[in-house]
Amino acid sequence: MNWIKILKAYHQGKFNRYYYGLTPRMIIGASQHPIGTAFENEQVAYDTAYGIFEEMVEYNEDGLIVTSNYCGIHKGPVLSFTEGNLTADSIGTSFKSIWDRYGDEIISGEFGISDYDKKTLNEID
Repeated sequence: MNWIKILKAYHQGKFNRYYYGLTPRMIIGASQHPIGTAFENEQVAYDTAYGIFEEMVEYNEDGLIVTSNYCGIHKGPVLSFTEGNLTADSIGTSFKSIWDRYGDEIISGEFGISDYDKKTLNEID
């Protein structure tokens, strides 16, 4: 599943337990095949996370862009779609901030995907 489908599902209210957005680690883990598959090494984890982040920065379709909020629970940025015609800088966070906060968990395959998340992800087509 790709990150766009995941964030669109969040935007449509399908992850109603989350108020500010989804963690990058969950989005990255849910984008793996199968969901939650760990990366073979640190470089692959970094490259995959960086690639997804770059796609998010550039995304501007159907009036949706990716933006971030700070989540006190996760003590880091969480991501969501918002409606608008802002610039690529509108994401409001850097890859460095995401990697500094979530990198170790992404590398180790600790994506924080709960049973609730799995159920919701499996309902997304």
